[in-house]
Amino acid sequence: MLSEAEIAHFKSGIEEILGDGTPTEWQRRFLTDMRDKIGRYGVKTRLSEKQLAMLRRLTKTAVVTPESRTDAEGSRSEPFRPSLPIRPRPRSPSGRNRFPQNPLRIRNPLRPRNPFRPCYSRRLPFLSGRATLVLVALVMVVGTIGSLLDRGTATTGRSRVVSTVEEAAAPQAASGNMGFTVTDGDTIKLKDGTRVRLVGFNTPEKFEPKCSREAALGNRASERLNELVAAAASTDVTLVACSCRPGTEGTKKCNYGRSCGKLTVDGRDVGETLIGEGLAVPFVCGVSGCPPTPRPWCG
Repeated sequence: MLSEAEIAHFKSGIEEILGDGTPTEWQRRFLTDMRDKIGRYGVKTRLSEKQLAMLRRLTKTAVVTPESRTDAEGSRSEPFRPSLPIRPRPRSPSGRNRFPQNPLRIRNPLRPRNPFRPCYSRRLPFLSGRATLVLVALVMVVGTIGSLLDRGTATTGRSRVVSTVEEAAAPQAASGNMGFTVTDGDTIKLKDGTRVRLVGFNTPEKFEPKCSREAALGNRASERLNELVAAAASTDVTLVACSCRPGTEGTKKCNYGRSCGKLTVDGRDVGETLIGEGLAVPFVCGVSGCPPTPRPWCG
């Protein structure tokens, strides 16, 4: 707030400037507003630091007439010359300065560069920095997916897997080149997740054996099937219709939900090889059913 002396000084200076001085339009509006505000609130007038500093600067020379006067020390003081207001630099509607930076400005060589600041000279002319990064990431993802698809069609190990489908196979039977893994001596799993029970023979169970001998033979049969597949020059998987009641194909009631097929290694059925080595027994089913599963390994 202002004191009585400041109010009297400001009022006198404002009246003198507005009456005898030559203020600019901006200064006239400012002094008029200050005079009205001081006259309304008196000693309770609240001014900002910027308003108070400007008011003191203008009224400090208010007692000086346009003609030069002599001060107490005998020196000549300059006549009152109101200062011109500082015009702000024009800006664009977005708020940015329309004028470019000083081209003669020299960068401080000791100031480290910001590694995250985009390099405008390397941007594509039609993309922003963020859009360029998104485009590069998209190209990398497409390239990775393409390499994975090419790898999926490549050969697995030493065996080239070829699958054919007989006319009697189920409608969901796969065709074309595919890979597979060995589950046990008479079951494989195709690359697409389809479990296939090999028909024509039965090997000992290694997951739910009835005795230790069956478990040992089951592990050996699984290992032997892996050996045959790994050493083969060509492997052929043929999907066939399962021996189940009509309408149960592909359900748990038909072969526990598994598909059926034949596996030949270098042109020979793997069941014949495992039977000849004592690791499997013949197991032939009919059109719509199978006899009891032979498991002679526990006596």
